[in-house]
Amino acid sequence: MILTRYLYDKAKVEKTLYHAILERDYQQSAFWAYELYFSGFEKDVVEQLHHMYHTRFEKNRPKLGLYLQKKQAELEGKPELIATIIKNLMKNPDVPEVPDVKFANVKPHHIESFRTKEPEGPGWKFLREVCLYGVLGECSPEDIHRYRRDWISHGGPIWQQRFAEYDEDTFYDRFNYEPDEQPIEIQIKCMGII
Repeated sequence: MILTRYLYDKAKVEKTLYHAILERDYQQSAFWAYELYFSGFEKDVVEQLHHMYHTRFEKNRPKLGLYLQKKQAELEGKPELIATIIKNLMKNPDVPEVPDVKFANVKPHHIESFRTKEPEGPGWKFLREVCLYGVLGECSPEDIHRYRRDWISHGGPIWQQRFAEYDEDTFYDRFNYEPDEQPIEIQIKCMGII
């Protein structure tokens, strides 16, 4: 189990992102993609979107493939391009492209709501503000125990970076989200059905 910036189970975030794209739910798709991206899993989210294109869109949307390749090549330092890719995957994959197909472009200011928020006030209240959606799947008793008691050792790149950057007292003052003290609804959103 690896945890993202807002203490979601990474594997379930990936599964939920795939489902949200299939459902053509842009808000949730962008939420899940940026949960991965801003947690330090930039390559993982790009690979997942690339895979999604090849498995669902490639047959009927060849120009979209060229457009997505171009955007992936420009991605360095431009997180808005993740939303651009997602926006263009919101089409019906079974409908062929038209000859003069146009593609959506997302501007940097359109992704502000998906950027990482910093806790203001008690850390134990923070997840209630930022965990807007729930992951799909079930959670084993072992994983929920690790989530509640040993979450720091399961943190992904953003957590490793934070732990290296701050001394222990400062880290806990700022980032102790206390998953064991969260309401069951938040734990289910982050880890899946218990």
